[in-house]
Amino acid sequence: MTIESPPSTETDPLEHQRAFMLHVHQQCSTPGGRAAIRSALVDPHKPFRAYEYLLARIPRWTNRDTERVYVLTAGMYADQAPNPRLDKTRKPPAGLAAPVEGDRWRNLGWSLARAVRTNVLSADTVQARLLLMARQDADTLSRELPPLVARLRAGDVPVVWPLLLRDLTRWTTYPTDTARAWTRAYYQYDTNTTPETATATEETS
Repeated sequence: MTIESPPSTETDPLEHQRAFMLHVHQQCSTPGGRAAIRSALVDPHKPFRAYEYLLARIPRWTNRDTERVYVLTAGMYADQAPNPRLDKTRKPPAGLAAPVEGDRWRNLGWSLARAVRTNVLSADTVQARLLLMARQDADTLSRELPPLVARLRAGDVPVVWPLLLRDLTRWTTYPTDTARAWTRAYYQYDTNTTPETATATEETS
């Protein structure tokens, strides 16, 4: 039986994830912090160097799988963070310090749609990847997602990091729900559309 995720009633459902990713951004402002957090990508199950910079901000109630998601997301961010030796004044990406209108809808599927529209990735590649990810367990996804995110960022495609963190923490329990959200975002919404405006457009068309 497929488990459906409960609807969110929070004013800012990404508040916690925003705070964590802003902390990661701040820790990446030093060469040592950035290198230690990046090292977690080698094996998110053994993030021993990254613990110094991350553990205080990972909720104590998290189980091992959820902790790995926090570490993995931080590692992917650090891998794309600017070199602090070259850029000491880098501001955090939009959506980390404060909510940005519509950012809670701009999930990985939205980023992939942006990648296709800007010729960073081909539609065939992205559609095949979405179908593949929908069938993957959390372990496989955690291995294959970092190269995909790196490709997006190399092409200057935006990633809403707090939302990615939220989705990955849900994957173990709600994989079908999360994969559906990614796929719908890819096929249904353009770069300026949210589910509410898409529905309004459909009703008036």
